Amino acid sequence: MSPSSRPRRGFISVSTLLLGIVALTCAVLVGTQAMQVAAQSLNAVQVRDLRGRVVPLLPAGEPQVVMISSRTCSWCKRALKDFGGMAKGRPLTRLTLLTLEGAGDGTAMLEHEGLRGARLVGPLRNREETLQTLGYAGTPVFIAVDRNGKVLHTIPAYPIGPELERMFAVIVGEADAP
Repeated sequence: MSPSSRPRRGFISVSTLLLGIVALTCAVLVGTQAMQVAAQSLNAVQVRDLRGRVVPLLPAGEPQVVMISSRTCSWCKRALKDFGGMAKGRPLTRLTLLTLEGAGDGTAMLEHEGLRGARLVGPLRNREETLQTLGYAGTPVFIAVDRNGKVLHTIPAYPIGPELERMFAVIVGEADAP
């Protein structure tokens, strides 16, 4: 068998390589556009506070972690318990707890863990519409935003180890970004 007629192992054709680069570029552009859309929609999202008033999801002018939670979500409860252990009595001033059953259910969740200082909100209309607007299927979801409302980091699950600590640093005002 001559060298030119042998099967080539591990060889990628130029056209396959170019196709891969184009696909990767498209995925990055679509992902970047989705992040921009998510950031824009977060700035426009309206929720209800404890008094039933319609308010923006994001408070103006400060970094924030939005935690999308549910009173039936065991991982949400675990995250709040872990935050309580880290807080040691410090207020969670940069946490917006969006509880899908309503802001009042967030109060009970925080009280159970002895947490204070978080901003409590609930859906404007219903949980399904809120999840669809935000683009997430369930709970917990952690979204870190900068002082301009730009999404810096999103964790659509329970953050473990260092991720939880980075989110917590923003929540207690020790960092502006995770």
